[in-house]
Amino acid sequence: MNILKRVAPAIVLLLISPLIAEFLLGDFNIQQLGYLGIFIPLYGASALFIREIVRRTGRNWKTIILLSIVFGLIAEGLINLTLFNPHYAGATLLKYGFIPQLGTSFNYAVFIITLHTIWSMSVPIALAEGIAGKRSKKPWLHTSELIIIGILSLLGLVGTAISTIKRFNFVASVSQYTAVIVIILLLIYIAFKVVKTSTKKTEKTKTISIWLVLITAFVLSSIFQIWFHYAPNHKLNPLLGLFVFIAIDVLTIMIFTTWIRQKKWKTQHIVTAATGAILTYGWFGFQRLIISGHTAMGVPTTTIDIIGQILLLIIILGISYIALKKLQNNKSNK
Repeated sequence: MNILKRVAPAIVLLLISPLIAEFLLGDFNIQQLGYLGIFIPLYGASALFIREIVRRTGRNWKTIILLSIVFGLIAEGLINLTLFNPHYAGATLLKYGFIPQLGTSFNYAVFIITLHTIWSMSVPIALAEGIAGKRSKKPWLHTSELIIIGILSLLGLVGTAISTIKRFNFVASVSQYTAVIVIILLLIYIAFKVVKTSTKKTEKTKTISIWLVLITAFVLSSIFQIWFHYAPNHKLNPLLGLFVFIAIDVLTIMIFTTWIRQKKWKTQHIVTAATGAILTYGWFGFQRLIISGHTAMGVPTTTIDIIGQILLLIIILGISYIALKKLQNNKSNK
């Protein structure tokens, strides 16, 4: 196998992780693609590093999800510090449900960590593994290449941390840093020492509908996105807001955990679930650019941005389509 074919899925993952995380959502527009120079190390390299470590150790999606949560905690609790900076980028991200004694909002914490877990890490990993076909669960990189990716990820994280502190002149307290680090270490321990490497399958043989998976993923992820704005805009009790956030996450875990245990659950279903989440980011990004008239960072929307957003969604959905077709033709896929 030539090197390009071997690392092709890895290259796909490096590119689509930042494109989904920052551009499809509408945080940045298509004219700001130069930021990929920062986002590929931050998102792409981190997603690829997580994926390679998981597959090299023979582990599964439970570990990918846990390490994706770890990434979210690192990104927002240690790097960007949005979990603790009440005025990050001139926004009031922590206003709803803010707890002065802790200096954070659990409402925002659950929201942003879920975004990173699902969209920044898990969704692009699912698409890249779909593109890999029968190599979906095999390592794609040699050890030396994995080391390079690990260093690239570290540089992306450290570089972003330094620039964020300089830009916003804010650092968290020692207790806040400590709390995040302890949670991160605990999750890593659970991911590698507690979570089992295999999932016990049920005796059910009924085929799980691809369309059901797609619609379920789309509806649940859309409700999650809508609730983040609906609850504070309608001045609902923050505890109610937090309860609904957690309830959506728990319901999603319960549904997909049940499906994963069935013998008919395949990688096609994982890619389909990822596609549902992509559609959610797609409509939300359009809503942000068109209705709000600017990106999340306040850059005004132009016609080029709208066209670019449409093309970006088509490209990512095209990758999903190719992945599904490839998996359907791979009879050995399990």
